[in-house]
Amino acid sequence: MHISWLGNACFKIEVKSGNDEVVIITEPFDAEKTGLKLPRVLTADLVVQSGEKLLHPVETKDGKRPFVISAPGEYEVKGVFVYAIPLIGADGGQEHLFWIEAENMILVHAGGLRHVPSEAELEKIEGLDILLTPVGGTDSLDAKKAAELTRELEPRIVIPMMYNVPGLTAKLDGVEPFLKAVGAKSETMPKLKITRKDLPVDDMKVVVLEKT
Repeated sequence: MHISWLGNACFKIEVKSGNDEVVIITEPFDAEKTGLKLPRVLTADLVVQSGEKLLHPVETKDGKRPFVISAPGEYEVKGVFVYAIPLIGADGGQEHLFWIEAENMILVHAGGLRHVPSEAELEKIEGLDILLTPVGGTDSLDAKKAAELTRELEPRIVIPMMYNVPGLTAKLDGVEPFLKAVGAKSETMPKLKITRKDLPVDDMKVVVLEKT
């Protein structure tokens, strides 16, 4: 599994499924409104996002529309299993996060989560290996709440997202408060290449990805 960060909550996740190589894009954003740059067109087989409308052009390798998951439910695309898990938001509205199973690993993308889920909701997402969580606050989890979520879920690897980077127009905190709050060893890298046998066994690891 290869994980690249494109900014905000947008990641490119490349996985092998049987004889296929499947590319997943998460939460593609409107580059003009955020101040961050994206490739003119993103290429993917599968898109997972919180809204129905694609905010940035995404196409398959042959120029077609990718499979888009934006509503709660269970899905299988080219042997990759995705569960869009609904949660009750702090304001009573609906939020959801994405559970992705590939290469015998479980990755959870917490979307724009604004609160730490209840104990009953947390039970639905136990046993994950990799957590992608917002940490910059404002309209999503801040450092303290993100650290609390991380401690509750106990992933082997946590990757922060949705924090301040050069060029971003939204007012978000940087990643440093989260690193301090979570208190785990961190490493910065351009891309995470990981297999199940490479997952940390004893201590959780924080991976800070450089924006590509």
